[in-house]
This record gives sequence, C-alpha cells and structure tokens, in this order.
Amino acid sequence: MSDKAPLTLSLQLARQVAGLDLALIPEQVRQRAAYLMLDGIGAACAAQRRKIAGRLEQAFDAWDGKESGRHAVIASPRLRRARDAAFLNGQLIHGLEFDDVHMAAVLHPTCVLFPAALATAEWADAPGHRLLLAYIAGVEVAARLGMVSTGGFQRRGFHPTGVVGTLAAAVAAGCLLELDEAAMVSAQGLALSMASGSMQFLEDGGDTKRLHAGWAAQAGMQAAMLARQGLCGPQRAYEGRHGMLATHVDQPADLESVHRTVATIGTHWELENIAVKPFPAAYYAHACIEAAMELALYDNLDTANITAIVAWVPEQVMPKIAEPLQAKRRPQTAGQAQFSLPFLVAAGLLRRRFTLDELEAGVLHDPQVLAMADRVTCRGEVDTAFPAVYPGRLEIRLANGHTLSKSIDVNLGAQARPVANSFILDKFRQNVPSQQGRGVVDRVIGIEDFRSVREFGRLLAAMPIE
Repeated sequence: MSDKAPLTLSLQLARQVAGLDLALIPEQVRQRAAYLMLDGIGAACAAQRRKIAGRLEQAFDAWDGKESGRHAVIASPRLRRARDAAFLNGQLIHGLEFDDVHMAAVLHPTCVLFPAALATAEWADAPGHRLLLAYIAGVEVAARLGMVSTGGFQRRGFHPTGVVGTLAAAVAAGCLLELDEAAMVSAQGLALSMASGSMQFLEDGGDTKRLHAGWAAQAGMQAAMLARQGLCGPQRAYEGRHGMLATHVDQPADLESVHRTVATIGTHWELENIAVKPFPAAYYAHACIEAAMELALYDNLDTANITAIVAWVPEQVMPKIAEPLQAKRRPQTAGQAQFSLPFLVAAGLLRRRFTLDELEAGVLHDPQVLAMADRVTCRGEVDTAFPAVYPGRLEIRLANGHTLSKSIDVNLGAQARPVANSFILDKFRQNVPSQQGRGVVDRVIGIEDFRSVREFGRLLAAMPIE
C-alpha cells in the first residue's frame, strides 16, 4: 500500500478473481453454491406461477414485438435476448422476496449473479463448471462490497442489491467473457455509471424493488461486454472522488480495511454466510414472524384474547418495516405487506404460519388480520448484533392481564443458525411441487458436469410451474 501508485480496489478485485480456480475451492462451497442456485430457481418457478414477470415481458414485447432470442428464462418456453433473459430471471428470483440474503452486506446475491452468469455463459457456450466459478466469484465480490458499510447504502437511500449487484455482475460476466486485467477494471468503472436502485419503494410502494435485481444483472453484463469491445471505464470506481464509496455509502469503512477484506477472496468464503429465507418476507421481520407462530401455538392461544402486541426489532430497520405505523398496518399490495411488520406479526399469529398463501388478497384484506395488525406497535431495539443477526421479540398482553413474550435472538438462516442443504431441498419442493420439477434437482446440483450451459438453460426453461 506504500507504493507510489496504490493498488486500486478495481484492480485488486480483478486480480483476486483471476486467481480463483474451481479445483481449489472447497467441495462444500461448490456444493452450497449449487444449492443456492437451486433455491433461486425454485423461487423463480413460484414467481412464474403467480405471473410476477408478466408486465415486464409485455414491456419488452412493446419495444421488440415477438422477436425471440437464444437465452433461457426460468420456467418459460420462450427464449429471449441475453440481457432481457437476465432481467427477467432476476425479477423472477427476487420477485416474491423469497430469495437468499447476505446478511452482513444486507443484499440479495443470487437474484443478480445467477441470471448474469447464466445468460453470459449461454452466450459464450461455456461449460457448467465455468458458470459455477463465475457465480461464486460474483458472490464473493458482492458480499465484500456490500460490507463496506453497515446499512450505509440504505441510509443514503440506495438498495445495495441494485448498486453492488451491478458491479459484481460485471465481474461475474467478465470472468465468462475472459476479460483481461485492464478490461476487468474498465468493466467495474463502466458498471458504476449503471448502478442504481432507490429505496423509495419503502415509502410509497411500487414494483421497483423486484426490478433492481434484473436491472443489475443485465447492466453488469452490458458493462462487461462494453469493456470487452474496448470501451474504457473510470479506473477508481470505488475510492475515487465520485466513486461508490463517496456517492452511494454513508460512513464507509476505511479504505485499508476494505482492501484487507477483498484480499481474503479465495481463502475465506462469504458464500457460506448467505442465508436462505424460510418465509417470503423482508428478512428483518423473520424473527418476529417466527415468534408470532410459536406464541400462537403456546397452550393453544386464543388470539381473540389479545389486547395489545409490541414487536421489537433492531432500531436500524424500523424505517423499513415499521414506519409510518398506520400505513404498515394497512398494506395494499403483497409487496407492501412483505415490508409491514404489523401485518406480518398479525398474519403469523392468526394463521400460525407464513407462506406465499399469506400474501394473497384474501389475507391482505381479511378483517381479522387487519384488526390484529391494529393492536401491533413497534419498537426499536438498541445495541443488538445487527446485521450479523436479525433478532426480534414479541410481547403480547391478554385480556386477563397476563403477558406472553418470545424472543428470537438469532433468525433462522443466519450464520449462527444456518439451514442445511436438506432445508433448501424441502423449500424447493414446496415451490416446485410437481414430480417433473423434482426430477431436475440432481442435474442442477450437478451443474459442473454440463458440457454446455445452453443445455442447462434448456433444462431451466422447461421447468414446470404447476
């Protein structure tokens, strides 16, 4: 670091990724990566069943008519152009808020990096093991960039999945395009100008959040291809005067610390810290959902006797899932409900579960659920271990004056409470219940054995949704 020309983060990332060798990556990391892909594919199939991507497809068709391409969209018979396929797959995986999360980085990696790597690998006619390596590389980059500040992207109003995801997707695509060192640096600089994703959806809704993943995937791919064709990007995409750390992050970590974190790529695997969601809702609320379900089963609790509920979550997430309180008590759409702590707690208590069915209109407008949501107030907890864990607790007051309480100190899926690959498999089977869908599991887990990712893409396109 004392050289006259200090190593930039873009160059360091390019060199760290270039040094990755799939044969040297531990078997459990490669296998977990394949299971994370499987989890994303299952979420996409569930989203197709609910026609999550319909309007996005209509928008593409409005520009291009019925023009087809050569790239697979999960559970869709129609092939698309590379960037459109990546955009659609990103929206599908992220569309139900059921995809994985890197908790310390507070971002969703697979919904960006798998679509970007898949479409680029199909374009390059790469074998499966190269797709797997590019995906792992992208995840490792995304995790480290996301961890430059604890919640700093969100405090400045940016969704890190959209911002960091674009830069990491450029790296993943660059691996498959076999960019040299200079081009990989340019790809990151070009991606910086394409990186976006506003958190405004938290205030007044809209469909933008699910679009962030798809946009990041296709924008990162585009940046890598532009660099391949010789376009030059800024060299200091991260630490420059107008780089990501200055413009997108509130109170980033010191630069030396970021360099040290990046230097662990290839020896420390952040992919193993990716959390798989048990409930299709904002991860910040999962501990309270779990607490609600457990309390509902306590001594066969009669929920009619509940007079008041206090939900405690880390103070950092209060603006995202608990404010303004009245609006959170009355979500108008499934997307709003997934970020509405009072609704999530009420539904968990009354239905004693929280699945995709709890996001249907009949539950969103159920008078009993809404009445229970009116009894929920929210409080911010200070001095928690967030974002290493997303804790939560409930206090329920009953008509007879008794109080019930339940704390979930470590949310299910966190590094300190991980889920096994068998959990991911069970979740996939719930999202893809048909026998035909279950028949592809071994092939997805065996992604390394595909001689051509185009064959893998055909397998994904044929995924059933019923």
